[in-house]
Amino acid sequence: MIVSSVLIASSFALAYYAYFTAGSAFNFYETLSSLMFWLPVVALAIWFPLRSTMALFARYIRTVRGKLIFVSYASVHLVLYGLLLELILEYAYKLPGVAAQPTVYFSSNLLYSTSLSAIVTSFGFYPNISVLVPPSFDFVWSFYCISFALIMSVLVVTNIMQVVDLGNLYATTQKTRAFVLLPMTGVIVGATCCLSFPVLISLATLSVPIFSNSIGALLIAYFIFPIAAAIALKYNVDSTNRMATDIQRLKRSLSSAIKGLS
Repeated sequence: MIVSSVLIASSFALAYYAYFTAGSAFNFYETLSSLMFWLPVVALAIWFPLRSTMALFARYIRTVRGKLIFVSYASVHLVLYGLLLELILEYAYKLPGVAAQPTVYFSSNLLYSTSLSAIVTSFGFYPNISVLVPPSFDFVWSFYCISFALIMSVLVVTNIMQVVDLGNLYATTQKTRAFVLLPMTGVIVGATCCLSFPVLISLATLSVPIFSNSIGALLIAYFIFPIAAAIALKYNVDSTNRMATDIQRLKRSLSSAIKGLS
């Protein structure tokens, strides 16, 4: 934890220094500072709030179903948020989003201010990898986008596989479906919330002129919804885990009681 804290603090100092070395589309110090920020942040998230979740995920990801869920969700998340970040950069910073031929490039542009809020925002945008697909598709992925794609994929896999395990505790009855319905609803709401808002806002931005003059809705979808969805899915993991533990304890108690009567 001490090492992670030092790295995060150092990342801000290095990001500030990067403003005095700007001069091209690629800034080594800005790239290094963002990497020094996100690696310990993800590590701290895995080590503390997601520690129990990671223990379950490590078991589920060994299965074919777990791998398929992980790859499927991560792919969809990266595509949608790659489009969303492209819209933010295009409308806010007037960056071109049209390519005559397929192009892949790496960018670490700096924001215009050296304030703390600008540095934090910059960590969310830069550095990024852009993939331009003619005529106008542009996918942009930052460390923030990739980090939350991994975190959300871990949570989605763990949630879904937990619900499957919960269903296996009972025979297939109406009562079982009632038990499984609540946690499964939590998974659907959490994952859908994270994915559907970028789609809706992206479409609105393209079709409604007022959105092109304001990036407020885009920033909310980009920064707030992944965090909110991750918190909701983490809560659902813990709730489902407690439910499964209670069911197992009840089954053991009933089994002991039946043996005692016989």
